[in-house]
Amino acid sequence: MVQKKQIKAPVSKTNKGSKPLEYSSDTSSLIKLKGWLGILIAAFAFLLYSPSLSFKYTLDDPTVLKENFLVKKGFNGIPEILKTDYWYGTNIRIPEYRPAPLLIYAVVWQFFPDNPLVFHLLNVLLYSLSCWVLFLFLCKLFEKQNLVFPFICCMLYTAHPIHTEVVNSIKSLDEILCFLFALLSLIFMVEYISGKSVIKLIIGAIFFFFSLLSKETGISFLIITPLVLFVFKKADLKSIAIPATAMVIVTGLFFYIRYRVLDGVPVHGFDSPMNNSLVTAPDFISQKATAFFVLLKYILLLIFPHPLSFDYSFAQIPIQKITSPYSIISILIYLSVGAYAIIKIKDRNVLAFAILFYLFTLAPVSNIFLIIGSPMAERFLFMPSLGFCIAVTFLLIKFTKTEQYKSRFNSLKSFFSVNSNIFILVFIITGLYAAKTIARSQNWKNNTSLFENDVQVVENSAKAHLSLGCAYQIDLYPIEKSKTKKRYYLDREIEEFNKAIAIYPNYQDAYMNLAIAYTDKNDFPNAIKCYEMVSKLSVHSEPKIFIGLSSIYLSLAQNEKALIYADSALKYPIGTSDGYNNRACALEGLGKYSEAMPDFEKALEISPKSAVINRNIGGNYGNLKQYQKAIDYLLKSYQYDSSDEKTVYYLGITYKVMGDSVNANRFLDMANRMKAEQL
Repeated sequence: MVQKKQIKAPVSKTNKGSKPLEYSSDTSSLIKLKGWLGILIAAFAFLLYSPSLSFKYTLDDPTVLKENFLVKKGFNGIPEILKTDYWYGTNIRIPEYRPAPLLIYAVVWQFFPDNPLVFHLLNVLLYSLSCWVLFLFLCKLFEKQNLVFPFICCMLYTAHPIHTEVVNSIKSLDEILCFLFALLSLIFMVEYISGKSVIKLIIGAIFFFFSLLSKETGISFLIITPLVLFVFKKADLKSIAIPATAMVIVTGLFFYIRYRVLDGVPVHGFDSPMNNSLVTAPDFISQKATAFFVLLKYILLLIFPHPLSFDYSFAQIPIQKITSPYSIISILIYLSVGAYAIIKIKDRNVLAFAILFYLFTLAPVSNIFLIIGSPMAERFLFMPSLGFCIAVTFLLIKFTKTEQYKSRFNSLKSFFSVNSNIFILVFIITGLYAAKTIARSQNWKNNTSLFENDVQVVENSAKAHLSLGCAYQIDLYPIEKSKTKKRYYLDREIEEFNKAIAIYPNYQDAYMNLAIAYTDKNDFPNAIKCYEMVSKLSVHSEPKIFIGLSSIYLSLAQNEKALIYADSALKYPIGTSDGYNNRACALEGLGKYSEAMPDFEKALEISPKSAVINRNIGGNYGNLKQYQKAIDYLLKSYQYDSSDEKTVYYLGITYKVMGDSVNANRFLDMANRMKAEQL
């Protein structure tokens, strides 16, 4: 016989003076209902973001994956990942230690190298898992009530469009892991308080350590966890002290490891206007006033998540004075809700907890206590948005007068029908959120789509204009066959780079990319001026400047100057084939064909599948009258890039010199057709 139990609910403020409500709970049916609701939430999360499985890499995705030599080592890169900073494998040095996401990248790369579908699938699955774990966690917190509160809160959290950056950007796996491990830690810490199991205490501490290894912002749960135990488990200070002490020990261990790993890593970048525009504030007061202005924007985006952007850097966020109405409003809002939460938390008030959860998880990235690497980012709201969702759920239940302790429901049908009033509101909100999430996610399908959309939203962002110019320069221009479209993309590149420079006149990266664009356009005087600006703005000499200048002088047939700049580039550990290739081409242009060959071979050793280098070697062997070797390398070049008109033409000419009229005519006709198609 299935056991049933009568549960008397406490008298709520809305039920004073009346008979306490009771509900009949079929234990097995309730467990089954909880299981179905959890599956519904996880499935909803997966379906919402499943379109991302067809998306390409965006933003920093290539940097942390295909440009990260440690990740590309797969299993062999794991030992070095554990003992180096986060960006070490990309030759960028920033004092961040987040080995957990890199370890997962390396394992996935071992089996599915350079496959964006698999990495996007990983993000979607882990987000779905996080939403399911969140539901289980909230069920534990509200175990004396029905499942309405946990379910509504998770639906709002799952659908909220503010999460689109985190789920659609592969690089933001660190945010998902940090939150997921923190939730798992909370679950086991709650279990420990309920049953005093040392094993659960240890597991909870380990998950908290994993959260810190995913991203440093997990540190906020050092405060959140005791707060959860106090409010929802009604634990006293003595009981809370044990898990809190375990977490402090884990935090100390993490920071010790972090200190040892980051020892010697230069601390730079956070004081750059392009990373955080708050450093351009004229004084401390203005800086904090601007930070509060951003905090107000966070609240507005949580309430009305439109429009959204991947970037809010210089100079999208205007510097505020302390007298700014927006800063004053923000300060008053945060002081008011903060004071309310502090006063009410002693009564174990759920709304007070929601506010404190939001404030504590936002604090590390708020720029109030510490200037970080960005003035504002939607990914920073990934964890704080839970506090917002808890508060909205609490207010919706109060507004609709949904009694948390009433009714019996042992099936999905009864669950929704009994609470139909509140679910009508919730499904309207969730539906709007989901529609916005799906629409916004489509912008993330590739860099061009993302940047073209967002540059209209943050038109004062120098980085947004640079990013769009780079998308045209890297993703579209090189593969375009039509000369008309190539000219269009080239003009758009130049336009966007100039807009970035107009916003931030000392933008070194914009000048560098503008120099490349002018070079592609054969506007060599402007290209040289841009390289000179890069040189002027650079703290250290950039080998890329010398490579760029050597390329220009090769195009101008000024081979002596091209050779000088190529030699200058090769004084640095450039790690690319360009310097050797340019030096060899300069020697070839000077008629020193034999001397050019060793540099061509070094270039080929670095980039063995480069169509350009193989073509150049083939051409040089043609100059040496070693025609069969010339054909061998030209065919390799053709194999790697059959659309290169020069390679096809060189093949035709070389076969003609060799007396092979059949192949000569074939390739020369092909070259003529390719030339005609480009017109």
